[in-house]
Amino acid sequence: MRFFLGWLICSLLGCSTSGSMRVGDAASGFDDSMKAGFVMAEAPREAALDQAPAPEEQEPAPAAQRQVIYSAMLRLVVVSAPEAMKSIQTLAEKAGGHLQESDARSITVRVPASTFDATIAQIAGLGEVVDRSVKASDVTEQMLDLNIRLDNARRTRERLLEHLAKSQKIEDTLKIESELSRVSGDIEQMEGRLRYLQSQIDMSTIRVELNTNSPQSKGPAAGLGLPFEWVDQLGDGLVAGSVESMPRKANIFTRGPRFDPPKDFIRYYSSSDLVEAMSADGVRIKIQKQENYDKGALSFWGKLARKSLAHSRMLVISEERDLGEDRAMLVGSRLVSGEMAGYMIVLARTRDHVYSFEAWGPKAPFDRQLEALVESAKSLRR
Repeated sequence: MRFFLGWLICSLLGCSTSGSMRVGDAASGFDDSMKAGFVMAEAPREAALDQAPAPEEQEPAPAAQRQVIYSAMLRLVVVSAPEAMKSIQTLAEKAGGHLQESDARSITVRVPASTFDATIAQIAGLGEVVDRSVKASDVTEQMLDLNIRLDNARRTRERLLEHLAKSQKIEDTLKIESELSRVSGDIEQMEGRLRYLQSQIDMSTIRVELNTNSPQSKGPAAGLGLPFEWVDQLGDGLVAGSVESMPRKANIFTRGPRFDPPKDFIRYYSSSDLVEAMSADGVRIKIQKQENYDKGALSFWGKLARKSLAHSRMLVISEERDLGEDRAMLVGSRLVSGEMAGYMIVLARTRDHVYSFEAWGPKAPFDRQLEALVESAKSLRR
């Protein structure tokens, strides 16, 4: 009967068996429609969220620019200290700097930090650099700390001024004024310190010492304390006139290094490892033969000789030449007793020995004889 009534109702309503729906299905359909409605309601909000631009990522704040104070010290061997000081001052002024102080043997200049390296290179080109130091002092943290303290002190001063304006009691007014004076003093000190640091940052300091001995030297003839005495003694004849005072002829037992002296030179002294010669116009030659310790390379002896001559003899090297066949030459000059003198050394190396061929004398005759002296040094038989 129930089946019949159901069939009848379904027939009257035009239902088919395939389209019949159970109560559970109806409930499920309702739930699905509700869910669909909810989804549709939510969709615009989600779409809006999808379309909304993503917040830009904030870049980290850049680190504070480093604040650095640069300074340099050079020890320079030059032919003429007064002329070199004038040149250094001119270089500083061209770079936008100025002279700070000078005395007989040193000069201190200030140059813009942007031209610091270039100015040092130009000064170094005026002579032979025997010592150099560059110092960089980072004052970033110090300046940041000073600026923070300065801001705090200024705020304190503003509050004190406000209290002072409202103060009605003389006792309170005096206390505020006293504190205000102290804070104002602190502000002036911090502002002055900041100005000083900024000036040091903006303008670098270069100090140049001219023709001064190295710290370990105790006099103009003091060497570098090398284990090779002959290297320390190079330039003795140029500076101190250290030559053999009495002539001595060569013989079978005292025949020293053999060479062909330039025209108009005579050999006046010879021993087993030393020969000296001279010209009538005051140019001298001194040739020595030394042991080549540990079969040292020519570059080793050349660097050592150059350092010794610059440090101990204040010689300004003007030319360096490779003569081939394990021979190298240095040419320089310096003032001796107020007059310019020229100097040359040729080092010649063999496996077991090193020969030093030194020549020096008044600048004019020395320059005239220079190429002849070079040829004489090449003639040295090893």
